[in-house]
Amino acid sequence: MATEHRISPDAVGLEIARLQWANALMRAANKALAKGDRAALNDMGFSLEHVDELQANGGFPSTSIRNNTQMITYLRSVRGAVPMEPVLLV
Repeated sequence: MATEHRISPDAVGLEIARLQWANALMRAANKALAKGDRAALNDMGFSLEHVDELQANGGFPSTSIRNNTQMITYLRSVRGAVPMEPVLLV
């Protein structure tokens, strides 16, 4: 049985922005990892321990970025369907 949650269009927009930011950060981190640029990763806010973990695991997985992108697409479609009313996510 699905659970219904009402959220405002503003909240949907904020979630889209958060996911876009996360994708941009993960992509930038993966590029810095590929270059071996630990200073850039540190500048992005990653601790040295997190940088070590990312290096050991080959960076952020493409599935994380893909899942975020799919959620962004879904949220845009839901937000566009009901622009002025709270959105019902099931």
